Amino acid sequence: MRYKQKVLPPAPGTFANESELAAFVLAKMDQWFHIEEQVQGRYWTGEQTRIDAVLKPRDPDPWFDKDPAFGVEFKNLAPNSSVSDRYGWVAQAVGYTHCEWEGYGRLGIFLCPSPLSPILARVEDIPVERQRRISPDMLEEERQRVREYGRRFGKEYSVEYVEREALLAHKRRLGELTYEDFTARADGYTDADARQRELDLRVAIELTHLLGQLNVGELMPYEGDGWMLTRSGDRLWSERRGASRIPYSLRPRIGSQRR
Repeated sequence: MRYKQKVLPPAPGTFANESELAAFVLAKMDQWFHIEEQVQGRYWTGEQTRIDAVLKPRDPDPWFDKDPAFGVEFKNLAPNSSVSDRYGWVAQAVGYTHCEWEGYGRLGIFLCPSPLSPILARVEDIPVERQRRISPDMLEEERQRVREYGRRFGKEYSVEYVEREALLAHKRRLGELTYEDFTARADGYTDADARQRELDLRVAIELTHLLGQLNVGELMPYEGDGWMLTRSGDRLWSERRGASRIPYSLRPRIGSQRR
């Protein structure tokens, strides 16, 4: 599955606004795609709208479609963006898949960055948090605790004593199992962090397949592949490897149609 490959979403706050994010990404895409920005469209209800950009491959031969094209909608996610903000954006993208775009007809829509970025970022943060617990800073906290304990009773412990007691306490802390860790091990995980990481990945996988069924994909950078176009977890194109050559149309599919 795609999320087993490390995703590199932009950290919230990297770009000042949505226009800055779009300019950065489209400048990267320009070497592989013809780009038309602010394309006008019309919903089936007759209401007008517009999308941030429509991209067409400069070399269409490797693509499944005879005239490949797709829409991209950008969102500069705030550090404190809510679930309703992110999935309101998803609802907007789903609506766009039913629009007729001037000069293009109906298009598959790709979001940049993924609305699942907060989940993916949390997956990456879990091992970082585990490492923090066993860092030298935590050992120093134990030293301070031992020194403070001695001062309360009017004692000035030697450096050797402080080091020994701090190391013992630190080892006890690392060896202690919380209830969450204990139940996680019973479930076959190494610890509670590993279980939570697996759960977050499963949620991301399920949601990305759901979005794919609604004709919505993602444009995101991945470690080893650079920028990548995906839908339902399938790689359609990447910066390093080009078009995937799988029989997968960029155009919106109808009903449960697979391709």
